[in-house]
Amino acid sequence: MFSLFFDYTKWHYTYALLAIFSLMKEFVRFFFNLFSVTLSLQNLFRPVFSIPIDNPEPTYIGDMVATFLGGVLMRLLGAFFRSLLILLGILLSMLTIIFFLVVFVGWIFLPFVWIFVIYYVVSFNLSTP
Repeated sequence: MFSLFFDYTKWHYTYALLAIFSLMKEFVRFFFNLFSVTLSLQNLFRPVFSIPIDNPEPTYIGDMVATFLGGVLMRLLGAFFRSLLILLGILLSMLTIIFFLVVFVGWIFLPFVWIFVIYYVVSFNLSTP
């Protein structure tokens, strides 16, 4: 009987805690990959859309200014969308870490909660006639 108790305690406080930590890492990695955080950081100021230009060497100053402003606008738009993706990925990763920290602490105290519940149920049943 004591062997079962010690085996359970060993599993509960070593293997299961390591599994919870590993699961948290996988979820964080999933959200970083889902929202392409590292890829978006690498390509933050790349244009979001490519506008094809028929004449690669514009002859009028107005065409050069329009091409330049169009490129700048597309880069700013790309940076805005990629920044939103980066922030959303980081936010969900942080929420995942907070959630798993709560689960981690709850898992540590779970055996004590069960002992308290069993004691309360037994004492409540013995005190009522």
